[in-house]
Amino acid sequence: MIDPVTALSVAASAVSQMKTLISAGRDASQAMGKFAGAWSDISYAESRAKNPPWYMSFTGSAEKEALELYTAKRKMMEMRKEVESLISFMHGPKGLEEYKETIRRVRKDRQKHEYRKQEIKRAILEWTVGVIAVSSGIALIAWVLYLIGLDQGRW
Repeated sequence: MIDPVTALSVAASAVSQMKTLISAGRDASQAMGKFAGAWSDISYAESRAKNPPWYMSFTGSAEKEALELYTAKRKMMEMRKEVESLISFMHGPKGLEEYKETIRRVRKDRQKHEYRKQEIKRAILEWTVGVIAVSSGIALIAWVLYLIGLDQGRW
């Protein structure tokens, strides 16, 4: 899962870089992309937290994760407002629309590639653990039946 604290630090550095580049009148699209990626990561982590995998119930860290996500989401909203006002001030409504389009594009790309890979890895892990657990259970039952049959003289 994407760590919200890491995504938040990436976003903070991207915002700082955007401020510097925009105030100097230079292209800040790379920094916008980093910020959009961090925003997308936090949104994805939030959606994953709403439907966690079954093994997350054993960790007992749901409250901690929820607090991290809430804090990260609030800080990201503040940073997004700051960035939007800065872009709007420096480049007008057209620049703001370009920024929003960049956010949409990055979110869409990440969803196609990054998050899909994570979902596949998670599914492989869950299926592997499930197959091992079922196989172990069947082997244990077979072994117990064998010992019972051996004790009764059937084998």
